[in-house]
Amino acid sequence: MDEYKLWLQKAKEDLLWTENSLEGKIFYGACFTAHQATEKALKSFLLFHKKPLRKVHDLRALLEDCIKMDKDFEMLRDSVITISPYYIETRYPIYEELASFNEKEARGAHEVAQKAIEFVERRIK
Repeated sequence: MDEYKLWLQKAKEDLLWTENSLEGKIFYGACFTAHQATEKALKSFLLFHKKPLRKVHDLRALLEDCIKMDKDFEMLRDSVITISPYYIETRYPIYEELASFNEKEARGAHEVAQKAIEFVERRIK
């Protein structure tokens, strides 16, 4: 299987993980996995276009790379920026005092990830 397909499949699996976290009311977990799903979807698009895989978790940087190749990715900017900090803020206890996540944020993150995956899927088929 092509590498970009593997990354897109993993993005979809992370989206399922997000849904399971939502069901379990683990909102910080849903935010984290939504970030991961979005990251992997963007990387899938870049791999589809034979761009080297950058080992970064910065959604903004990845989105900029995608925009350089397809200006329509601009429509994802606001939503991607919203969940961009979730990679760090959800992972370390020190941030628990600074950032608590609620159901609304977790559902919003899920929507961002789902939208990103669907957006990428339409462009790589």
